[in-house]
Amino acid sequence: MQKYITKTPDGTRDLLFEECEIHSQVKNRLSDLFRRRGYYEVVTPALEYYDLFTQPGAAFSQTEMAKLTEPGGRLLVLRPDSTMPIARLVSTRLKEASLPIRLHYSQKVYRVSPGLKGRSNEITQSGVELIGAEGLLYDLETILTAAKALEACGMEDYKIEIGHAGIFGALAAGLPVDAEGREEIRLLIESKSYSALEDLLEGLPESGAADAIRMLPRLFGGREVLEQAAEIFGGKAAEELAYLKELLTRLEPVLGDKINLDLGLVHRNNYYTGVVFRGYLPGSGDTVVSGGRYDKLFDAFGSHRPAVGFAVDDDAIADILLAGRQAQKGSPRKILFAAAGYEMKALARLEELTAGGQVCEVLPLADKQKALSTAKERGAEEIELIGQLTEIIRLV
Repeated sequence: MQKYITKTPDGTRDLLFEECEIHSQVKNRLSDLFRRRGYYEVVTPALEYYDLFTQPGAAFSQTEMAKLTEPGGRLLVLRPDSTMPIARLVSTRLKEASLPIRLHYSQKVYRVSPGLKGRSNEITQSGVELIGAEGLLYDLETILTAAKALEACGMEDYKIEIGHAGIFGALAAGLPVDAEGREEIRLLIESKSYSALEDLLEGLPESGAADAIRMLPRLFGGREVLEQAAEIFGGKAAEELAYLKELLTRLEPVLGDKINLDLGLVHRNNYYTGVVFRGYLPGSGDTVVSGGRYDKLFDAFGSHRPAVGFAVDDDAIADILLAGRQAQKGSPRKILFAAAGYEMKALARLEELTAGGQVCEVLPLADKQKALSTAKERGAEEIELIGQLTEIIRLV
């Protein structure tokens, strides 16, 4: 017996009916928002060469990528990220385009999460990449667009936390550890593993840098965090802290208490170079929005182009909408039941209704009671019995 013919691979799932409808709504709302803000849609292949994700700053380990080979033996991966493929696209087909370049996408990424049960290996993301854009204006625009993306999906009770990739770099430079040691420390900070971080730092010589790193995961909240950090850091990362203060000053009048600081945001620290941010929603245990500035990524493609962007986890938002049934209700579903000999009349009526935006289908008419029970099973709100005469029956 072929035991796997009725299963989906770990980390994947089928979507049915209302799930598909809500996922489509999320995608469409986000795509419409991005389009209205001047972004052009792009689609990249699901398959990319493995080499693309070994570039400096790609920040994906080979164990995180789903791999296969093409007939010539070259190693391929299912894209674990959309930014690297878009950087490849911009560096080739759009290398002569005027800057800034505004691109948006909605596509799946694939990441292997061994041993992490319940984590998805196939994730639908919608996002933007603002390429050739440097400075405060573009950072503010990107963070506000991320907030509006959540609002466009009906998410009002969200939080966006901002940090700066340069803070960890400035502090870690004072530690007597190699690159591997810094990465271990970074991972402990990202996961807020206080006890493990403490154990590691206790094995190092006492220093102001170690003390500052020790406190980094605890530095989150309002603008008071900046004063605490300035005192703890002892003059280190002063430029980064000043920039975060400037961002917060501009964003608070618009976002209010939805915007906070988290100086322990150190995810993909060898990828991001400036402001980093994440978005969270009640009802989702994972990050729903993740983004930041990545000014060095294009160096791997032979050109320096500062850039900033973010990705939204469409699946996480759709799951919240499904749980609360907050999705925008579509047009009422109708069924047309065609009596024998009146099939073309029913199909003509189908054309008339669907042209006006109505959701409906045609079924053969056996008897009225059977039609009523079938309509209720299929969630119809109204039926039409089409014969020599037409009878309309409202069900709700």
